[in-house]
Amino acid sequence: MIENKWLAKLSLKKMTILLVLTSAIVSLVASSLLNLYVLKREHNVVKEKLASIARMVAKDPRVINEVDNDSYSSAIQQFTLEVMESSGVSFVVVLNNDLIRKSHPDESVIGKPFSNIEDAKKSLNGTEHFSREEGVLGEGTRFFTPIWNKEGKQVGIVCVGFVQQTIYQELWKTQKNLYLGIGVGIFVGMLGAMYLAQQLKKMLLGLEPKQIVANIKERDIIIDSVGEGIIAVTPARKILLQNLNFTKLIKNARFTGDNMKDGYLDKDIFSTFFEEVFTTGKSISNHVIVVNQFEFIVNVQLIYIENRIYGAVATLRDQSEMQQLIRELSGTEQYIDSLRAQNHKFMNQLHTILGLTELGKYQDVVHYIRVLNTDYHREIGFVTDKIKSPAVAGFLLGKASELKEQGVKLIIDSDSLFPNMKMGEILHDLLLSMGILLDNAKEAMDLTVIKKATLFLYYDEEEEVILIEVKDTGIGVDEGTMERIFERGFSTKGRARGYGLDAIQSIVKQYHGIVDVQSELGNGSIFRIEVPYKRRNLDD
Repeated sequence: MIENKWLAKLSLKKMTILLVLTSAIVSLVASSLLNLYVLKREHNVVKEKLASIARMVAKDPRVINEVDNDSYSSAIQQFTLEVMESSGVSFVVVLNNDLIRKSHPDESVIGKPFSNIEDAKKSLNGTEHFSREEGVLGEGTRFFTPIWNKEGKQVGIVCVGFVQQTIYQELWKTQKNLYLGIGVGIFVGMLGAMYLAQQLKKMLLGLEPKQIVANIKERDIIIDSVGEGIIAVTPARKILLQNLNFTKLIKNARFTGDNMKDGYLDKDIFSTFFEEVFTTGKSISNHVIVVNQFEFIVNVQLIYIENRIYGAVATLRDQSEMQQLIRELSGTEQYIDSLRAQNHKFMNQLHTILGLTELGKYQDVVHYIRVLNTDYHREIGFVTDKIKSPAVAGFLLGKASELKEQGVKLIIDSDSLFPNMKMGEILHDLLLSMGILLDNAKEAMDLTVIKKATLFLYYDEEEEVILIEVKDTGIGVDEGTMERIFERGFSTKGRARGYGLDAIQSIVKQYHGIVDVQSELGNGSIFRIEVPYKRRNLDD
C-alpha cells in the first residue's frame, strides 16, 4: 500500500523540493558529461586552429625566402605579430634548420636557439607533430610543421602555440556560462518548487497527498454505502462520479451495452436521465422513468462552476422500494386511525355508563348495555357472516366506527362474500387498498349533504379473483383530474398528498390486476379493483 512507502509520508512541499533537487542533480551529472565533451572538443578545435595557422605561415613566400636565404629582416617578425593579433594565438615562432629563431613574441630571444631542441627536432624530418612542453612564455600546447622551398627541400620549421593559461581561460569562459546556468536553474527551480507547493496546497484546500488519497477512499466507501444509485456526468457524457448501486440498478433495468466505456456514459443511459436537464437547463425532482418495465424515481440537479453548467448529478431509486414504503406507512396510518376510532367509541360508551351510574339510573344502565349488546351483535353478526377473515372483519368494523364518528355511514353490500385467509402480504395490501379508498371517499363527501360510502368485497371462486368496489356520494371528479388521478404526488387537496392512489396502482400491478374508476361531477365516484388470487385450500 502507498501509505507504507516513505515517499507518501513527505509533505507536498518537501516532495516538490525533492523532485526539483533530483532533477537538478540529474542535470548536473548530465552537464558534467557535457562539459567533458566540450573540453575534448575545445582541445580538438585548438589543435586544428594551431595546425591551420602554422601551415599558412609555413607557405607564406616571405617566410620561405627569408628562411631559405638564412637572412634576417623585420618582415618575418612583423608578419608573425600580425598573425598572432588576428588569430589570437600566444606565439608564432619561425625556425631555420639549425633551430635558430627568426621570429618570436619576445624579440630578445630572436637569433637564439629554440628552447626545447629535442621537441623541435621531431619535425626536421619533414613531419608535423603536436606537443605540450615548457617554453619561454611558459607551458603551452604547440604545433610544428616544416617549411618547404620551391625545390621541395625543407628549409625550416614553424611553431604555433597557445600558452596553457590562455587555453584554461578560454575553457573557463565556456564552463563559466554552463555552471552559471546550472546554478541559476537550481535556484530558480527551488523558488519555483516552494511557490508551486504553496499554490498547490491552496488549490487542494491545504490537504497533503496522503490526505487526498484517504478522502477519496472515504468518499468512495460512503457513496457506495448509499442506498440510491448516484451518477454525475458532464454535458459531454464524461463520468465524474458513480457508485455501485447505480451499476446495479442499470443492470436490473436491462440496459443494453456497457454503461461506462473509456470513462464516458452510454448514450442511451445519458439520453434517458440527463438529456432533458442539459437541454432545458432545469433540474428535475422525483420523476418516474420507466425502462424495460423497471421504474426509477429520478432526481437530477445541475452542477454550476462560475455560473456555468459544469455537469449534473442524478440519484436513482427503485420505484418498487418507494411504493412498498408508502404502502407500509399508509397501512400503519389506517390501523392507527381505526384503533383511535374504536378508542373514542369505547370511551364515549364508558362515559355514558358512568354518568347514568352516578345519577342512580341503574335501570337505564341495564337498558343501555342491552342496546349496546344488541347493536354489537347485529353489526358483528352481519359482518362476520359475510366476511370470514377475522383481519378483514375487524378492519371493517373499526373503519365503520371511525367513519361514523366523522359523519359518514359505511354500508357493506349484502352481496359481499370473502373467505378466511391467512394474514399475509396480499391481505395486508388489500386492507391498505380498502382503507385508502374509504378515506378518499370520506374526503370526497366533505361538502355533500348525504355522506354514504358503500363497500363491496367479494372473492369469485370460479374466476379466482378478488373484487373490491367502493362507491361514494361525493362531488365527483372532472375529466382533467381523471387523467392524472393515479399520478404520484398529484392531488387537489394540497401539498404532501397524492400518494394513496399511486400506492393502490402499484399494488394492483404487483398482482397483475386492474383498477378502474368511474366518476361524474355531482354524482360521486366508483372505484373498482380486481386482483387475481388462487387459493390453495380453505384456510389459505
